[in-house]
Parts: sequence; C-alpha cells; structure tokens
Amino acid sequence: MALSRLDSAEARVGVARALALFCVVGYILSLAVLFATGIGLNRWLFVLLMWALLIYLPLRILLEAFQTIAPGIRRALVTQAVSDPARYRSSGSIELVVDGLFTQDVLMPRITKPQEGQKAREGSAAVLRANLPQRIDLARVSARCLGTVEQWTTDLSSWARSAAPQNIQARWAGLRALASFAALTKILLGAIADQSGHRQSGPHPWRDLREYLDACLDYCDRLAFEVDVTPWTEAPLGISVSADDAAAIRMAWTAYVETPPPAIEARNNFVKTLLGDQPGQPIA
Repeated sequence: MALSRLDSAEARVGVARALALFCVVGYILSLAVLFATGIGLNRWLFVLLMWALLIYLPLRILLEAFQTIAPGIRRALVTQAVSDPARYRSSGSIELVVDGLFTQDVLMPRITKPQEGQKAREGSAAVLRANLPQRIDLARVSARCLGTVEQWTTDLSSWARSAAPQNIQARWAGLRALASFAALTKILLGAIADQSGHRQSGPHPWRDLREYLDACLDYCDRLAFEVDVTPWTEAPLGISVSADDAAAIRMAWTAYVETPPPAIEARNNFVKTLLGDQPGQPIA
C-alpha cells in the first residue's frame, strides 16, 4: 500500500529527502566511529563515496523507478479492493475505492492541476472514513454537496459574466476549487450507489445527478477559456441547502484546496463543516 503511493511526485520528493537525511546522518556517524576507534578522519573520502555510491545512489534510482512501477501496483490494489465486500470498513480500502471511482467517473477540466484532483480524492475519502462505523447519513451529505455545487456554479457564472477580463486569474482559482468540489461530490455519489447496489431514493436518480455534475465539470472547462461567458443553464435540482450552509461549505473547501499538503487541519475543518450537526470522527 505504501509503495503504491510513490507514483506521486510529492511522495517521492518526501522519501528522497528522508533518504538524503538518513545518508547524511549515517555518514556523520561513520566518521564518529572512525574517530573513536583511532583511525581518525583520514578516510573521510572513502566513507563519503561508500555512502554516496553504494547506498544513496542505488536507493535513489530505485525510488525514481517507482514512478513507473507504483501505478501498476496501485491499479492492482484498486482492482482487489473494489471486489472486497468489506471495502468501506477500513481506511486503507476506502482510499483505494476512492481512487477507482475517481479514475472511472471523473474527468477534470483542463484548467485544473493534479493537486486539485488529489484534494478531491483525499476529501471524499475523509468523508467516507468519518462514516466508520456507519454513523452519518451519506445521502444527506451528498445532498448538501449537490446544493452547494448548484449555488456555487450559479454564483460563479453570474460573477464571471459581470467581472472585467483582467479578473481571469480569480476566475481560474474559483473554477479549480469548484471543479474539485464537484469531483468530490461525484465520488461520494458513486460510493453511495456502490454501497446500495445502484439503488437511490429521492426525486433524482443517481445517474441524473452524476450527469448534472458532468455538466458542471464541462461548464468549468468551457468557462475557463471563454471570453464571452455563457450562463449556467442547467435545470435547478431543487435541493434545499441554505445559502449560509452552502457558503460555509464553499469557504471550508476553498481553504482546504488552497492549503499546501498535508493540510490535515483544513481537511478536518471541511469535513466538520460538511457534516453539520451529524456525528463523525476527524481523520488524522
């Protein structure tokens, strides 16, 4: 599981730094041993070459090789997890299921960066982990997400049509945050459909809701590059979420997206805001 995460550049950078620190400490300790045994520091170059050529360099090459090896490991773990009846009962399997749902169901807009997709995966996994054991109403949570997406898209469309062209950077920032939140919502809907055997109660079939989110992601893609902004014209979902709740969820998510990783505190604050008065456990 840990090795499969090395397909991420950020994960490899972190491991590379730890490896470099380990080798530096090892080199210093080796010199200390030489000095304590009376050999002195005459062989400092030999010890340096030993640590650099025999330890650091081979491990560094192996680490970079995981850029191509880790995705295959990850895909195999995801395939195994999605067929596990207990896949929503442990943090590790939830993370793998979320990866599978994101890869299968979500097409991020061109304006987004890889970190926005990663935040969507981590955020949705945190919401699902807060349901261990099943303590929250995921259908209600997804409704809050959908209502927030609807209000957010409408507001952003209205603002983009009235804003001056020089505000393009602000538009892009808003679109990235909205797109990643729509991706999180689609992952949660996919998880609910998966757990219920694709049965969903309520006025909207789950397939229609996912198509609505696809339309939102497509609109974000178009809005990022349009000079003459077209309005958001999708039919209202009719989901009741107060403007104050939607604004709070939107602000908490934007803060999480804009916080550099690991952003654990910002993520937990988002989950707490999204759940509202429902019980749930923060994820460290």
